[in-house]
Amino acid sequence: MADNVSAEGLKRMEIVCIETFKVYDFCFQSERRENNCFPLAGFRSDSASCKIEPDEIVSSTCEITGAGCSEIGRSEPDEDGRAQVTLGITVTATATITDEAGNTCTQAGEFGFTKTVVLCAPTGTQINCFIPNFSCGPCMLMGTQVCCAFDLCIVIQSLALVKLLVPSCGFCTPTVCEQVSPGPPFVCPPELFPPQCPDDKRNCNR
Repeated sequence: MADNVSAEGLKRMEIVCIETFKVYDFCFQSERRENNCFPLAGFRSDSASCKIEPDEIVSSTCEITGAGCSEIGRSEPDEDGRAQVTLGITVTATATITDEAGNTCTQAGEFGFTKTVVLCAPTGTQINCFIPNFSCGPCMLMGTQVCCAFDLCIVIQSLALVKLLVPSCGFCTPTVCEQVSPGPPFVCPPELFPPQCPDDKRNCNR
């Protein structure tokens, strides 16, 4: 309970039933996948065959253009509701090779793998999995392929739509908007959060 809730405010509270998503488990994993390889024969330059020979390559780089994650299976939950959840993860990336003269050739590829984690995921929950951050590299020439490493930040949660009893001070009502005032000069770094309004009427002290 917030510290600024007065005893009078507590008396005015009512218990209401709301429908919302409850998070049963919430975790993340840092995943590194190596040896994601692009065959040299697949590189192109302006939709034509690449003219760069393997011994002319002076650099190779890559960029991840998309990453997705979804549930593909899970075990039966144990008596505590914990289950092994298997995820299917796909990554699309583009590799670039460059010769000494600055000529480049590129190739797009799609890669996939599975990953299993243990979550509190009782029957009736759904799995939400997403990849908010990723990076690609380093890359290196290995025989007739350019192979790169992927680093992925995978965030996973199990949740279900539920009805909860919660204390309430009433409905939220808008206040009159304040006039726009000139902003301060450019500041770096900026304030991370806006300050709380001192006369905020949307709390339990009104």
